[in-house]
Amino acid sequence: MNNNKGLIYILMATLMFSGMEIAIKATNGAFNPIQLNLIRFTIGAVILYPLARRQLSAKGYRLTAKDYAQFNLLGFVCTTFGMTFFTLSVNYIPAHQSALIFAGNIYFSILFAYVILKEVITRFDLAAMAVSFTGLMILINPFRFEGSAIGVISCLTSAIAFAFYGVLAKLFSRGKPTGGVVTTCYSFIFGSLQLALLIVLSRMEGISGYVVAKGLPIFADIPVIRAVSMDNLPYLLYISIGVTGLGFAFYFLAIDTVGVTMTSLVFFIKPVLVPVLAYLVLGEEIPVRSLVGLGFMLVGSAILFYSNVRKIRAMV
Repeated sequence: MNNNKGLIYILMATLMFSGMEIAIKATNGAFNPIQLNLIRFTIGAVILYPLARRQLSAKGYRLTAKDYAQFNLLGFVCTTFGMTFFTLSVNYIPAHQSALIFAGNIYFSILFAYVILKEVITRFDLAAMAVSFTGLMILINPFRFEGSAIGVISCLTSAIAFAFYGVLAKLFSRGKPTGGVVTTCYSFIFGSLQLALLIVLSRMEGISGYVVAKGLPIFADIPVIRAVSMDNLPYLLYISIGVTGLGFAFYFLAIDTVGVTMTSLVFFIKPVLVPVLAYLVLGEEIPVRSLVGLGFMLVGSAILFYSNVRKIRAMV
Protein backbone atom coordinates (compact mmCIF):
# COMPACT_ATOMS: atom_id res chain seq x y z
CA MET A 1 0.00 0.00 0.00
CA ASN A 2 2.80 2.43 0.92
CA ASN A 3 4.54 1.75 -2.39
CA ASN A 4 1.34 2.60 -4.28
CA LYS A 5 0.92 5.81 -2.32
CA GLY A 6 4.56 6.66 -2.89
CA LEU A 7 4.23 6.17 -6.64
CA ILE A 8 1.17 8.44 -6.67
CA TYR A 9 3.10 11.13 -4.78
CA ILE A 10 6.03 10.78 -7.24
CA LEU A 11 3.66 11.05 -10.20
CA MET A 12 1.96 14.15 -8.81
CA ALA A 13 5.26 15.84 -7.94
CA THR A 14 6.59 15.06 -11.43
CA LEU A 15 3.50 16.52 -13.11
CA MET A 16 3.66 19.66 -10.97
CA PHE A 17 7.39 20.27 -11.45
CA SER A 18 7.34 19.47 -15.17
CA GLY A 19 4.86 22.23 -15.92
CA MET A 20 6.87 25.03 -14.32
CA GLU A 21 8.92 26.14 -17.33
CA ILE A 22 5.87 25.76 -19.58
CA ALA A 23 3.71 27.98 -17.36
CA ILE A 24 6.41 30.64 -16.95
CA LYS A 25 6.94 30.71 -20.71
CA ALA A 26 3.18 30.91 -21.31
CA THR A 27 3.00 34.21 -19.37
CA ASN A 28 5.08 35.81 -22.16
CA GLY A 29 7.30 37.62 -19.68
CA ALA A 30 4.38 39.45 -18.07
CA PHE A 31 5.90 39.12 -14.60
CA ASN A 32 9.11 40.54 -13.25
CA PRO A 33 11.24 37.57 -12.04
CA ILE A 34 11.44 38.92 -8.49
CA GLN A 35 7.71 39.67 -8.46
CA LEU A 36 6.85 36.16 -9.64
CA ASN A 37 9.19 34.53 -7.13
CA LEU A 38 7.82 36.60 -4.25
CA ILE A 39 4.28 35.45 -5.04
CA ARG A 40 5.06 31.80 -5.66
CA PHE A 41 7.46 31.23 -2.77
CA THR A 42 5.18 33.02 -0.31
CA ILE A 43 2.30 30.77 -1.33
CA GLY A 44 4.61 27.74 -1.33
CA ALA A 45 5.73 28.52 2.22
CA VAL A 46 2.11 28.85 3.38
CA ILE A 47 1.26 25.42 1.94
CA LEU A 48 4.36 23.73 3.37
CA TYR A 49 4.15 25.38 6.80
CA PRO A 50 1.65 22.91 8.36
CA LEU A 51 3.80 19.97 7.22
CA ALA A 52 6.92 21.64 8.63
CA ARG A 53 5.31 22.42 11.99
CA ARG A 54 3.93 18.89 12.23
CA GLN A 55 7.41 17.46 11.66
CA LEU A 56 8.98 19.75 14.25
CA SER A 57 6.25 18.89 16.75
CA ALA A 58 6.65 15.17 16.13
CA LYS A 59 10.41 15.43 16.76
CA GLY A 60 9.96 17.76 19.74
CA TYR A 61 12.48 20.20 18.28
CA ARG A 62 12.48 23.96 18.82
CA LEU A 63 14.22 26.06 16.18
CA THR A 64 17.17 28.13 17.39
CA ALA A 65 18.61 31.50 16.33
CA LYS A 66 21.33 29.57 14.47
CA ASP A 67 18.66 27.63 12.57
CA TYR A 68 16.97 30.85 11.51
CA ALA A 69 20.29 32.34 10.38
CA GLN A 70 20.95 29.23 8.29
CA PHE A 71 17.45 29.34 6.80
CA ASN A 72 18.08 32.97 5.90
CA LEU A 73 21.27 32.04 4.02
CA LEU A 74 19.52 29.14 2.28
CA GLY A 75 16.66 31.45 1.31
CA PHE A 76 19.12 33.80 -0.35
CA VAL A 77 21.02 31.08 -2.22
CA CYS A 78 17.92 29.29 -3.54
CA THR A 79 14.99 31.68 -3.66
CA THR A 80 16.47 35.16 -3.97
CA PHE A 81 19.54 34.40 -6.08
CA GLY A 82 19.09 31.07 -7.83
CA MET A 83 15.41 31.20 -8.71
CA THR A 84 15.64 34.81 -9.91
CA PHE A 85 18.20 33.72 -12.49
CA PHE A 86 16.12 30.66 -13.37
CA THR A 87 12.93 32.67 -13.99
CA LEU A 88 14.94 35.18 -15.99
CA SER A 89 16.41 32.41 -18.16
CA VAL A 90 13.00 31.10 -19.24
CA ASN A 91 12.29 34.48 -20.82
CA TYR A 92 15.34 34.13 -23.08
CA ILE A 93 15.57 30.45 -24.05
CA PRO A 94 13.02 27.73 -24.94
CA ALA A 95 11.28 26.09 -21.99
CA HIS A 96 12.62 22.62 -22.83
CA GLN A 97 16.19 23.92 -23.03
CA SER A 98 15.86 25.68 -19.69
CA ALA A 99 14.57 22.48 -18.07
CA LEU A 100 17.37 20.34 -19.49
CA ILE A 101 20.12 22.76 -18.48
CA PHE A 102 18.69 23.14 -14.98
CA ALA A 103 18.52 19.35 -14.63
CA GLY A 104 22.32 19.45 -14.59
CA ASN A 105 22.14 20.78 -11.02
CA ILE A 106 22.30 17.21 -9.75
CA TYR A 107 25.88 16.87 -11.04
CA PHE A 108 26.97 20.15 -9.53
CA SER A 109 25.50 18.76 -6.29
CA ILE A 110 27.83 15.76 -6.52
CA LEU A 111 30.85 18.07 -6.84
CA PHE A 112 29.74 20.34 -3.99
CA ALA A 113 29.02 17.30 -1.79
CA TYR A 114 32.52 15.99 -2.49
CA VAL A 115 34.15 19.29 -1.53
CA ILE A 116 31.90 20.38 1.35
CA LEU A 117 30.51 17.14 2.78
CA LYS A 118 33.48 14.94 1.88
CA GLU A 119 31.14 12.48 0.18
CA VAL A 120 32.71 9.83 -2.03
CA ILE A 121 32.41 10.10 -5.81
CA THR A 122 32.23 6.64 -7.35
CA ARG A 123 33.27 5.61 -10.85
CA PHE A 124 29.58 5.40 -11.71
CA ASP A 125 29.09 9.02 -10.59
CA LEU A 126 32.01 10.09 -12.78
CA ALA A 127 30.61 8.16 -15.73
CA ALA A 128 27.18 9.73 -15.24
CA MET A 129 28.72 13.20 -15.07
CA ALA A 130 30.78 12.64 -18.22
CA VAL A 131 27.84 11.32 -20.24
CA SER A 132 25.45 14.04 -19.04
CA PHE A 133 28.03 16.80 -19.59
CA THR A 134 28.43 15.57 -23.16
CA GLY A 135 24.66 15.79 -23.57
CA LEU A 136 24.66 19.30 -22.15
CA MET A 137 27.37 20.42 -24.56
CA ILE A 138 25.40 18.94 -27.48
CA LEU A 139 22.31 20.81 -26.27
CA ILE A 140 24.07 24.17 -25.88
CA ASN A 141 26.36 23.67 -28.90
CA PRO A 142 28.97 26.20 -27.65
CA PHE A 143 31.20 26.01 -30.74
CA ARG A 144 28.34 27.06 -33.03
CA PHE A 145 26.20 28.83 -30.48
CA GLU A 146 23.04 30.41 -31.88
CA GLY A 147 20.82 30.97 -28.84
CA SER A 148 20.68 33.53 -26.05
CA ALA A 149 23.90 33.75 -24.04
CA ILE A 150 22.06 35.59 -21.25
CA GLY A 151 19.48 32.81 -21.06
CA VAL A 152 22.00 29.95 -20.97
CA ILE A 153 24.32 31.67 -18.47
CA SER A 154 21.37 32.58 -16.24
CA CYS A 155 20.10 29.00 -16.29
CA LEU A 156 23.53 27.53 -15.53
CA THR A 157 23.91 30.03 -12.69
CA SER A 158 20.56 28.97 -11.23
CA ALA A 159 21.49 25.27 -11.53
CA ILE A 160 24.77 25.85 -9.67
CA ALA A 161 23.00 27.91 -7.00
CA PHE A 162 20.32 25.24 -6.50
CA ALA A 163 22.99 22.54 -6.19
CA PHE A 164 24.86 24.63 -3.62
CA TYR A 165 21.59 25.18 -1.74
CA GLY A 166 20.93 21.44 -1.57
CA VAL A 167 24.38 20.64 -0.21
CA LEU A 168 24.26 23.50 2.31
CA ALA A 169 20.83 22.32 3.47
CA LYS A 170 22.24 18.83 4.03
CA LEU A 171 25.21 20.27 5.92
CA PHE A 172 23.03 22.45 8.15
CA SER A 173 20.67 19.55 8.89
CA ARG A 174 23.37 17.23 10.19
CA GLY A 175 22.55 16.01 13.69
CA LYS A 176 19.17 17.77 13.67
CA PRO A 177 15.63 16.46 13.13
CA THR A 178 14.95 19.28 10.65
CA GLY A 179 14.20 17.35 7.47
CA GLY A 180 13.71 18.56 3.94
CA VAL A 181 10.21 19.93 4.42
CA VAL A 182 11.27 22.10 7.38
CA THR A 183 14.38 23.40 5.62
CA THR A 184 12.48 24.10 2.40
CA CYS A 185 9.55 25.81 4.10
CA TYR A 186 11.67 28.14 6.21
CA SER A 187 14.09 28.92 3.40
CA PHE A 188 11.04 29.89 1.33
CA ILE A 189 9.86 32.14 4.16
CA PHE A 190 13.17 33.94 4.52
CA GLY A 191 13.69 34.07 0.76
CA SER A 192 10.27 35.70 0.35
CA LEU A 193 11.14 38.31 2.99
CA GLN A 194 14.37 39.09 1.13
CA LEU A 195 12.48 39.44 -2.16
CA ALA A 196 9.96 41.76 -0.49
CA LEU A 197 12.86 43.89 0.78
CA LEU A 198 14.36 44.04 -2.72
CA ILE A 199 11.03 45.23 -4.09
CA VAL A 200 10.85 47.99 -1.46
CA LEU A 201 14.42 49.07 -2.25
CA SER A 202 13.74 49.01 -6.00
CA ARG A 203 11.06 51.65 -5.52
CA MET A 204 13.38 54.13 -3.81
CA GLU A 205 14.20 56.89 -6.25
CA GLY A 206 17.96 56.83 -5.76
CA ILE A 207 18.28 53.07 -6.11
CA SER A 208 15.80 52.89 -8.97
CA GLY A 209 17.67 55.55 -10.92
CA TYR A 210 21.00 53.86 -10.26
CA VAL A 211 20.01 50.40 -11.55
CA VAL A 212 18.35 51.95 -14.63
CA ALA A 213 21.55 53.91 -15.33
CA LYS A 214 23.49 50.64 -15.08
CA GLY A 215 21.28 49.07 -17.74
CA LEU A 216 19.25 46.91 -15.34
CA PRO A 217 15.73 48.36 -15.56
CA ILE A 218 14.26 44.95 -14.66
CA PHE A 219 15.39 45.59 -11.07
CA ALA A 220 13.84 49.07 -10.85
CA ASP A 221 10.34 49.81 -9.51
CA ILE A 222 9.47 46.10 -9.23
CA PRO A 223 5.70 45.52 -8.98
CA VAL A 224 3.83 43.16 -6.68
CA ILE A 225 0.33 42.89 -8.15
CA ARG A 226 0.70 44.92 -11.33
CA ALA A 227 0.68 42.75 -14.49
CA VAL A 228 -1.62 40.15 -12.94
CA SER A 229 -4.58 39.71 -15.29
CA MET A 230 -7.34 37.20 -15.96
CA ASP A 231 -5.28 35.91 -18.90
CA ASN A 232 -2.19 35.03 -16.87
CA LEU A 233 -3.84 34.34 -13.49
CA PRO A 234 -4.28 30.58 -14.18
CA TYR A 235 -0.56 30.27 -14.94
CA LEU A 236 0.34 32.27 -11.83
CA LEU A 237 -1.85 30.04 -9.64
CA TYR A 238 -0.38 26.91 -11.20
CA ILE A 239 3.20 28.11 -10.66
CA SER A 240 2.50 29.23 -7.09
CA ILE A 241 0.04 26.65 -5.75
CA GLY A 242 0.75 23.73 -8.08
CA VAL A 243 4.52 23.80 -8.53
CA THR A 244 5.90 25.63 -5.50
CA GLY A 245 3.29 24.49 -2.98
CA LEU A 246 1.76 21.14 -3.91
CA GLY A 247 4.76 20.01 -5.97
CA PHE A 248 7.12 20.21 -3.01
CA ALA A 249 4.46 18.83 -0.65
CA PHE A 250 4.02 15.72 -2.82
CA TYR A 251 7.79 15.45 -3.17
CA PHE A 252 8.37 15.33 0.57
CA LEU A 253 5.41 13.00 1.12
CA ALA A 254 7.02 10.68 -1.43
CA ILE A 255 10.32 10.80 0.46
CA ASP A 256 8.55 9.92 3.71
CA THR A 257 6.77 7.03 1.98
CA VAL A 258 9.30 5.38 -0.35
CA GLY A 259 12.62 7.09 0.42
CA VAL A 260 14.97 9.52 -1.29
CA THR A 261 16.31 7.22 -4.00
CA MET A 262 12.92 6.29 -5.43
CA THR A 263 11.69 9.87 -5.14
CA SER A 264 14.70 11.08 -7.15
CA LEU A 265 12.92 9.56 -10.15
CA VAL A 266 11.01 12.86 -10.26
CA PHE A 267 14.10 14.65 -11.57
CA PHE A 268 14.93 11.85 -14.01
CA ILE A 269 11.46 11.85 -15.55
CA LYS A 270 11.07 15.63 -15.74
CA PRO A 271 13.68 16.21 -18.52
CA VAL A 272 11.73 13.79 -20.72
CA LEU A 273 8.32 15.21 -19.94
CA VAL A 274 9.12 18.91 -20.35
CA PRO A 275 10.05 18.75 -24.08
CA VAL A 276 6.84 16.81 -24.75
CA LEU A 277 4.75 19.41 -22.88
CA ALA A 278 6.65 22.27 -24.53
CA TYR A 279 5.79 20.84 -27.94
CA LEU A 280 2.14 20.11 -27.11
CA VAL A 281 1.31 23.25 -25.11
CA LEU A 282 3.65 25.92 -26.51
CA GLY A 283 4.27 24.49 -29.95
CA GLU A 284 8.02 24.69 -29.33
CA GLU A 285 10.17 23.16 -32.01
CA ILE A 286 12.41 20.49 -30.49
CA PRO A 287 15.53 20.33 -32.69
CA VAL A 288 17.36 17.05 -33.26
CA ARG A 289 20.32 18.45 -31.30
CA SER A 290 18.13 18.81 -28.21
CA LEU A 291 16.85 15.26 -28.57
CA VAL A 292 20.38 13.88 -28.89
CA GLY A 293 21.48 15.90 -25.86
CA LEU A 294 18.46 14.64 -23.95
CA GLY A 295 19.38 11.07 -24.87
CA PHE A 296 22.86 11.45 -23.39
CA MET A 297 21.45 13.09 -20.26
CA LEU A 298 18.97 10.23 -19.79
CA VAL A 299 21.77 7.68 -20.02
CA GLY A 300 23.70 9.71 -17.46
CA SER A 301 20.65 9.84 -15.20
CA ALA A 302 20.21 6.07 -15.46
CA ILE A 303 23.84 5.52 -14.47
CA LEU A 304 23.47 7.93 -11.55
CA PHE A 305 20.29 6.22 -10.37
CA TYR A 306 22.10 2.87 -10.45
CA SER A 307 24.98 4.43 -8.50
CA ASN A 308 22.58 5.71 -5.84
CA VAL A 309 20.97 2.28 -5.50
CA ARG A 310 24.43 0.72 -5.00
CA LYS A 311 25.24 3.24 -2.29
CA ILE A 312 21.99 2.51 -0.44
CA ARG A 313 22.59 -1.24 -0.61
CA ALA A 314 26.15 -0.81 0.67
CA MET A 315 24.83 1.02 3.73
CA VAL A 316 22.32 -1.73 4.62
